[in-house]
Amino acid sequence: MKKSVTTFFLIALSAAVLGAGNHGGSGSTASVSGGTNTFIETYDDGTDVGLWHCSVNVPRILETNGGNPGAYIQQGGFSSHVPTWASISPRFQPGVNDTYKIDSIYTGDWTTLGATSIIVDLNIIQVATWGTDRAVTLELLQMDDTGFNVNYDATYTLPDLPEPPVGWQTYSFPVDANSPTIPDGWVFTHGDGSPGTDVEWSQFLHRIDLTSIGYYKPGFAYPGLGTWILGIDNIEIDFQAGPTPTPSLTPTPTSTPGATPRPRPTPHPRPMPH
Repeated sequence: MKKSVTTFFLIALSAAVLGAGNHGGSGSTASVSGGTNTFIETYDDGTDVGLWHCSVNVPRILETNGGNPGAYIQQGGFSSHVPTWASISPRFQPGVNDTYKIDSIYTGDWTTLGATSIIVDLNIIQVATWGTDRAVTLELLQMDDTGFNVNYDATYTLPDLPEPPVGWQTYSFPVDANSPTIPDGWVFTHGDGSPGTDVEWSQFLHRIDLTSIGYYKPGFAYPGLGTWILGIDNIEIDFQAGPTPTPSLTPTPTSTPGATPRPRPTPHPRPMPH
């Protein structure tokens, strides 16, 4: 049986966004450096590419200062077991909060795009409840034709955060959409929980319907007391277009990234921190 995400989405995201608008990509930065393309949403002229959000129950605020640096998106005053930012395609649960979904570079065909990594600046302005087993996790979902059941689910979890991080932190995730095998560090499954295969990896990334980044580890339960105030800034996707690969038996090695300070966004590739 395919995995239904109706309950999953309510738990994992706490819902989707209020008061957001899309004004195009003119406030974001894009560049080409060393053969790698980079797109960064900086929010510095009021753009809102991707409609990143963590709740439908409270407004999103485009703050003009206080980011890393400059403008950023803030959401606060909501409760959640797993506070999670997400960018959602209209293909995800069509008819449910459709106003708060958008097709953007953060979803869609990452294989053809040649996505290599996602880098994001996050800030916990107010902590609700924490625990020694929280970490930052990137999750990607592909839905079936109805949009209510999961075809594929992939997660990449960074090292544990025993204490809530203070101030703006930069989190880097390797993606490698054109890898011939499932990259090291990713947990890739079908909607029923069975393991995905190397052949299916780039197939899966041909259509991403939900991209989320949250303070949790898959499979762990957390308390839901208190309210959060969170910030997000400089959501970067690096990509290098290339042909869909033929799977091989040799895994693609990757480093283990972590959180590092990023005082200013820089539109060029950055090494994954160890």
